[in-house]
Amino acid sequence: MERVKSIFKNVKPIIGMVHLPPLPGSPQYGGEKLSVIAETTVTEAKKLEEAGFDGIMIENFGDVMFYKRVPPETVASMTYIAKEIKDNINIPIGICVLQSDAIAATAIAHAVEAEFIRVPYYTEVYVVDTGLMESCAAEVLRYRKFLGANVAIFADIHIKHGYPLAQRPIEESAEDAVYRGLADAIIVTGRKTGGPTNRDDIKRVKDVLPEWPVFVGSGVSVQNVKEMLSIADGAIVGTNLKVENKTTNPIDFAKAKEFMEIVNSIRKNN
Repeated sequence: MERVKSIFKNVKPIIGMVHLPPLPGSPQYGGEKLSVIAETTVTEAKKLEEAGFDGIMIENFGDVMFYKRVPPETVASMTYIAKEIKDNINIPIGICVLQSDAIAATAIAHAVEAEFIRVPYYTEVYVVDTGLMESCAAEVLRYRKFLGANVAIFADIHIKHGYPLAQRPIEESAEDAVYRGLADAIIVTGRKTGGPTNRDDIKRVKDVLPEWPVFVGSGVSVQNVKEMLSIADGAIVGTNLKVENKTTNPIDFAKAKEFMEIVNSIRKNN
């Protein structure tokens, strides 16, 4: 919890997504030079910073179908891109390596001095499109300790695109992720990328973790951000900032700026 508080300057921090295109080695990679991909993603990150976002999250969204554990070329590519972004903006950055390679994410984050990572499948066992995803919490915590990495762990529970093998109440999953998994922050999402997050799910988690940072991880928009931030401690926003609300499209700067103007108004009035 203290790690998260030290990262962001503002209350109710908003993290904007930088969705990477297909990287070398992935099925849809088109052969672009990594320097060209990096230049494009730096431009996207700068849009978020200029719009007033509190941080960004870098994710290999274009690498579908995802490995459970990524190969060396993905780690190398993401490290190169993340370093370019880190050197060109002045807000915190996070790393998410899909499907849920938290060891790779921790290594990348430590190498580029990123402030946090997102781990989609942190505790429990989930049924996903690649099979079964098991908890990685024990390994990640020890690896972070081994590296001496000052990296906060943002852990998803009941994550989009996955289903817990045991249908436990979401608040129990949240408590285990924090008190047994030692997650620094919890993320609650809807059922798919860009899909709305159930308000009651956020409330149930916040009720059992009143002092812990709980972020909304999908479906936050200009229409519902006020309601979401009345419960949650922050949000991660991607699809609803894009041109035509399509995840793989570039960020629409006007949308991003409008979103943060609303957030700043909410902060001012609270």
